[in-house]
Amino acid sequence: MDYDLSSTIKAARRYSVITTVESMTTTSKVNIMCLSSASQTPAGKKKLKLIEAASQGEDCEEDADYMFRKLEEEYDRCGLNINLTKTEYLKVREEQTEDPELHIHEIKRCSKYKYLGSIISDEGGDSKKDIHSRGQQGKKVIGLLNPLLWSNKTSIQTKLRIYKAMVELILTYGDECWHFTSKERRLVESVEMDFLRRACRISKMEHIKNEEIRQRTRRIYTSTDNIESRQLIWFGHAKRMGGERWPKRAMEYRHQSRRKRGRPTTTWLDGVDQYMRDRAINQEEWQNRTIWRSKCGMRQKLK
Repeated sequence: MDYDLSSTIKAARRYSVITTVESMTTTSKVNIMCLSSASQTPAGKKKLKLIEAASQGEDCEEDADYMFRKLEEEYDRCGLNINLTKTEYLKVREEQTEDPELHIHEIKRCSKYKYLGSIISDEGGDSKKDIHSRGQQGKKVIGLLNPLLWSNKTSIQTKLRIYKAMVELILTYGDECWHFTSKERRLVESVEMDFLRRACRISKMEHIKNEEIRQRTRRIYTSTDNIESRQLIWFGHAKRMGGERWPKRAMEYRHQSRRKRGRPTTTWLDGVDQYMRDRAINQEEWQNRTIWRSKCGMRQKLK
């Protein structure tokens, strides 16, 4: 079965999980399943095997109760206590089962949570909730900037610098590992065009096409182009990593089981392959960092 591990890659990028455990306070809302499975097993294929076994419902030593106990041991070792009333757990793509217990307290299950600014959900590699959250935050910033955008005393070039510094950074945070579908692409484009229309002081009631607005602002590359470029740059960076590094292992991992009926799900790597074809990039060029990064920024669509 094709298995999108974009969320696993994202978690692997964010430093080691044990560092996160050491820096947590007792009032934090944490994801025990994610933290324990990432920190309690040695580096190697064992962790990915564990994730696969858990997804298939197999019994193994590292089950939920075992993970909770090990997490508590790590907290004790760091001099911290778990606030069980504020602790929840998350399972990816699994049906609701009986909630585990720790010291007679039942641990509640959640469907999503925010970790380092990104939304992690029980849908696994699907980045839909994270992208929609980014879109909402981008719209809020645009709303706060509305008086400035409609002002005729500020040049369009200055407004575009503001977009790049304040809006685009919020809108595309963590985009290197997004599972970027056409629907989410339209969402990002709509937020960008909302900003550009206000910057040009053009109302939607005037029915001016997006292409004309881009010509007025001279914005050649869109936010979606930049997202594609950053995903390609991250792909090359992960490929150049050593074989023992977690991001590379997660990216190259293949889930060995029968997939569901119907059309295979488009994965993060499928998107990267398409971006390389659009730019006429040879995959082997990732070995040269300078050449790879220069070509990732060039959008050369094949006619």
